[in-house]
Amino acid sequence: MKTSNIFWGVFFISIGGLVLIGNLTDLNFTWNSAWKFWPMVLVLIGVSILVKNKIGKGIVAGLAALVLALTIYASVSATTNLIDNDFELHFGDGAADFDTTYFAQEFSDSIQTATLNFSGGAGGFKVLTPTDKLVDIRTEGEENNYRLNRNDTGTHSDLSFEMKSKHVKFGNSTYKNTVEMSLNSKPEWDLNFDVGAASLDLDLTPYKVNKLDIDMGAASLNVKLGSLSDITRFSINAGASDMDILIPDSVGCEINSDASLSSRNYQGFKKITKNIYRTDNFDNSQKKIYIEIDCGVSSIDVRKY
Repeated sequence: MKTSNIFWGVFFISIGGLVLIGNLTDLNFTWNSAWKFWPMVLVLIGVSILVKNKIGKGIVAGLAALVLALTIYASVSATTNLIDNDFELHFGDGAADFDTTYFAQEFSDSIQTATLNFSGGAGGFKVLTPTDKLVDIRTEGEENNYRLNRNDTGTHSDLSFEMKSKHVKFGNSTYKNTVEMSLNSKPEWDLNFDVGAASLDLDLTPYKVNKLDIDMGAASLNVKLGSLSDITRFSINAGASDMDILIPDSVGCEINSDASLSSRNYQGFKKITKNIYRTDNFDNSQKKIYIEIDCGVSSIDVRKY
């Protein structure tokens, strides 16, 4: 049997089998990172060219077809999950009811630490200058589309701010979803952002940020970190995104990036290992920032200020 016949036969059988299993069962598997192994297809094809034995060629070609099928299915599955989780598409001629809404929670001197969990789907989101309240939020978009919950335990306050409905309307409507947030600068903050196709503009210099966790789809990210915390841990999980990160010159910084398919510009950093980069002052700095980046095809720019 020809090698090409083996390749295409295994490929179509694998694709059909994966789709069939996905449609007929409740199999729940995380495919988001599987697509990163697509270069293995090129490696296996190269090996099949070098191998002289027909049986060996057939085996390698079959493996290449299987890997390609898994990669394509993983990519489609990850994209589908992103759309399902972040927004729905609605088509119609009705005009949207846009509204400006304000949310706020009062600050108490007993609050020493706070966590903000934000889920916003697609839109434009900003963190602005501090407020005397614990949190002060302004939204503009579909009427009554957000909810704010608060739970205090001892000296800690846990805040959850999320969209009630994540859908995009087409037709005569114009989609709008903007959120501007101001935080109190006294507590130490853990910030978690879960967004889709979004623009994130976060000026965190006035805040004591211990942890910043961003999970986003195809997004534009601008973050300016401050130096008020001894240790800041910043993690990014992104799709195809444009990231611009500013860090203080006085703070030591380490970047651990799994971004082999991305454009990376780490100004003022030196390479330690394959994925680890550090500033020259990292070992001697009392204050440190740890950045972990896991992304698809993206543009990453980390600079000092």
